[in-house]
Amino acid sequence: MASGTNYTKYSAPSPATFMGAEWGGKVRATHDTYTFASAAAGTEVNVGVLMPGEVFLTGWIIGADLGSATTLQLGDSGDADRYLAATVFTTEGQCTQCATAEGVGYKNTTTSPIPLVLKTGTEEASGAVEVIILKAAAN
Repeated sequence: MASGTNYTKYSAPSPATFMGAEWGGKVRATHDTYTFASAAAGTEVNVGVLMPGEVFLTGWIIGADLGSATTLQLGDSGDADRYLAATVFTTEGQCTQCATAEGVGYKNTTTSPIPLVLKTGTEEASGAVEVIILKAAAN
């Protein structure tokens, strides 16, 4: 039977492979809301933070009809769309999962908190959004 990378580290631990949040971590949830009022394309809103050692698991953006072609993306200072690539939000009550290949399992290996940034694109945005983020922490 094969084992995943992190399971292998768990089953044969050594000080160099202790996992922290990736194995046996506690899930933390954050929830934030923001209402855009004719916000220009390129508007950035901080909606969460990935603390040192935390791992991004997934998230959701639930939005209003923000405009005829308004897009949102979720990222951080290292990658503007690490968690959600530019996605059109033109349906009232739209719920979109933030689960890109680069974002799921991304660990903050720095000693500083990393703000999670929601950014508008394509055209101005008007309406409310909710952002839910699940992340894993070592304790």
